[in-house]
Amino acid sequence: MEITDVKAIQLTKKFSRPQRIGSVTRNQRRFTFVVVTTDEGITGLGDAFGNQALMETIVEKHLKNLALGLDPFDVEGLWKKLYEGNFFWEVGGSVVCGISAVEVACWDIQGKAKGVPVSELLGGAKRNWVEAYASDLHQDDPAYMADLARSFADAGFRVVKTHVGSEPEEDLRRVEAIRKAIGPEIGLMIDLNTGLDRQTALNRGLQYLAYAPFWLEEPISPVDFEGHAWLRQWLPVPIAAGENLFTLRGFEPMFACKGCDYIMPDILRCGGLRQARMICEAAERHGVIATPHNFSSGVGLAATLHLMAALPRTQLLEYDPTGTSIYGELFIEPLKLEGNRVRVPTGPGLGVELTEEVIARYRP
Repeated sequence: MEITDVKAIQLTKKFSRPQRIGSVTRNQRRFTFVVVTTDEGITGLGDAFGNQALMETIVEKHLKNLALGLDPFDVEGLWKKLYEGNFFWEVGGSVVCGISAVEVACWDIQGKAKGVPVSELLGGAKRNWVEAYASDLHQDDPAYMADLARSFADAGFRVVKTHVGSEPEEDLRRVEAIRKAIGPEIGLMIDLNTGLDRQTALNRGLQYLAYAPFWLEEPISPVDFEGHAWLRQWLPVPIAAGENLFTLRGFEPMFACKGCDYIMPDILRCGGLRQARMICEAAERHGVIATPHNFSSGVGLAATLHLMAALPRTQLLEYDPTGTSIYGELFIEPLKLEGNRVRVPTGPGLGVELTEEVIARYRP
């Protein structure tokens, strides 16, 4: 089997209410889906979860030329060609996000060709349902965020996550309102999106102690590995990090300095399913809990479900209940959510498809 085409399809989902993350406000989310076609007529679907202004060009003008003629069953060889096939190396960033999309699409092709779910290709599903947390409560009016948090808890989620970090006093009111709304039994993750320096992160973290945070996520620069270790030493709150790191080698410094309690490789960013699996396995060796980051489309959700089904020591699927993603409509089998558990797809491949109806609905 050979790859005969790689195509990028950009779609946009607009919001009914603006979404604030740190200092950024957005009214829509853009997606670059990647369709990999083979000479046997089997196609695979990926999602290029990087800088959306660049992804279409990276996929169609760069990665496509490297991927044509390659065997989608040789994931390791394909990844090596895409990752190392240039005079200038791209060790992270949007190029690796594009490689991740092509790699994930190849796993989808393999599963379809063999008639098995991707979890089977990863070693077999050890569980059929994965426990999830609700992500995300974005910066907004505290009362609105509290009501939304309560609705997530009422739906059955035992852990919820919020983004804060740009307005110290207002953020405290937001966190306080959320904690009051969900009560003491529901876990509350606080995501700072790399926005603080070490000392400010420590000061903010100490302020949040009163609200019993489940973890503090990405408090500082993702490559300040020693800073993460320093925070762990002085802040009695678990630290989560990793969504902005790339490939196993990019994660190794975080493991070496013991910089986090939870590591969060994103399949669509870190290099694909094979790299994510190696990162999760390395986390286990280092005594770190692997909890894959997943805030993209239904492609990322499906891939993450398959990975976590095959690696039962991974914990806490990130599930997006905000309605701002192209999500459930991509699933071939209906997406099943019961309380805080999500069903692992059982059909061939990833279990997702990009239909003409979905393309027409979200085409800019």
